[in-house]
Amino acid sequence: MHNFNITGLEPAAKELKSASSYAVLAPLDNFVIELALHSINQSLVNDIYIVSQEVESFFDSSFSASLNYAYKHNRVHPFSLASETQNHSIEKINSGIIKEISAYKRLSKALIFVHFNTAQLSSTDEKSLELMMRQYNDFVRSTGATLLFLISGPDIANYRFLFRRLNNVFDGLVFVDNDSAVRVLEYDYWRHSRGVIAGEHYQILLSGNQFVVQTGTASESKTLKHSDFADEDDVWLVQSAVPEGTKLPMHYKSVKDNNDLFNKGPKVEAATLIFAVTRYTDLALLGKQCFELRKNCGRWLKLVIQNVDGVIRHQDECLFLTLGVNLILYSFSEPSRLLSQVQSIQGFKFSRPLPSSVEDVLKYTENTFSKGYLPFIEFTKQVEIHSDSAVNLGVSGVLVKLELLPRIDPIHPLHLFHIKREGDVFSIADNTVYLYLHACRENDVDNAIKHLFKLKTSDFFVQQNIISDHFYIQQECKQLRRFYKGKSVVDFSQKLAENDSYKFAPDIANSVTENINTPEFSSKSRPDAKPFIMKLRDNL
Repeated sequence: MHNFNITGLEPAAKELKSASSYAVLAPLDNFVIELALHSINQSLVNDIYIVSQEVESFFDSSFSASLNYAYKHNRVHPFSLASETQNHSIEKINSGIIKEISAYKRLSKALIFVHFNTAQLSSTDEKSLELMMRQYNDFVRSTGATLLFLISGPDIANYRFLFRRLNNVFDGLVFVDNDSAVRVLEYDYWRHSRGVIAGEHYQILLSGNQFVVQTGTASESKTLKHSDFADEDDVWLVQSAVPEGTKLPMHYKSVKDNNDLFNKGPKVEAATLIFAVTRYTDLALLGKQCFELRKNCGRWLKLVIQNVDGVIRHQDECLFLTLGVNLILYSFSEPSRLLSQVQSIQGFKFSRPLPSSVEDVLKYTENTFSKGYLPFIEFTKQVEIHSDSAVNLGVSGVLVKLELLPRIDPIHPLHLFHIKREGDVFSIADNTVYLYLHACRENDVDNAIKHLFKLKTSDFFVQQNIISDHFYIQQECKQLRRFYKGKSVVDFSQKLAENDSYKFAPDIANSVTENINTPEFSSKSRPDAKPFIMKLRDNL
């Protein structure tokens, strides 16, 4: 019998029965592939069949050790869906899959992966899909194999509702998602040898290329309600979070700074704490403080951040929300808005998953430190890393394709790109410039390009295409690497080496560095002055 090799997962949720079919759904293909790879155990000698348009991804994952071991022992049979199958109906494709696998003899207790993305299934109606699933179900019942039907793509929510209705066809349905840098397994229903489980959730962490179930993330009892806390209406806030002289309601109390407010945390249970962020605030320290409060004080505590100077960027917002913050406010000049928004979250429990540590979240931001021009193949790999980090942080990211006008030397527009933000990278292949903007929404692309490209893009580029969905960004990078594999792509790294005008390195005058504590703050040297010779007229 096959099982998910995930430490800490309940035996009922691990079990994969023979002569059964299970559906694994996720918004991204690597989510379903990684979970499928955890069902392969080296101790089992059964054959493994893989059908996918992205069959290489099964062997290239960091979880592929067991699969590669089985492949070396001639137990893996991969089938890649050719590009011409895109013109075939899904019914014809699946009939061919079942016919091909049925030709093999060792199907009893074999493990079969059939992977589709939602784009391949988009042209098929619900009745055809149900008929197709029943054909797979009849196939595994007759052969005794275990089938994992993998579906991934941006429209996965619609298929989740469909597979719930097909619970008489499939033996189980698990939805794989990512929330607050934590992988989540949502079991809608799951048949095992002793019965059925339903509505179960498991938070999964990565430990040494192995999934492990996260436990002990909350300290409070599940039976507590907001009415059980005496300090539910209490609000503690930093003085600088509201304009000076603001008259606050009775339950509002103020402290001097964020550190004083952090020290109040262990003394409250369900109160609201409002931190203030100015240009002098250490955001990393504040994020760690919010995480410690959320982890140790429970989920009924309300954590709010008032962005006083408007210095919090999109990625910073996502980091704070991932680390346990309930709400981020901007209306500093309107205390009435603050009061109403704080009231809107009182009585509610924080429900998002928490990461195991701050470091687990910050490692995704470290992946986005590269910026500027990259050789094309390295660019595609780096964009996949950036995109994966964006998914784990809940940050937006876009891939922009800019097609050059005819007879324009690529080096000229490349010189006009001046990247200032970490995570923004660009490259070129043939006559198309590829630009990845990290922590950028699709609606802000034109604005962002105006800030990093000195002239009008219409003077150099004939058209602009934007890919904003993380799934399609990753698919585009994989297809580009396959297309340019073995081909020569011009590397402009050397020619662009001197393009560092975006770096700010001013010369500091000596007068600025003088010791201001000396009795006389003066300097005889004035680098910004020019000598002027004054002459008197002879007749004066």
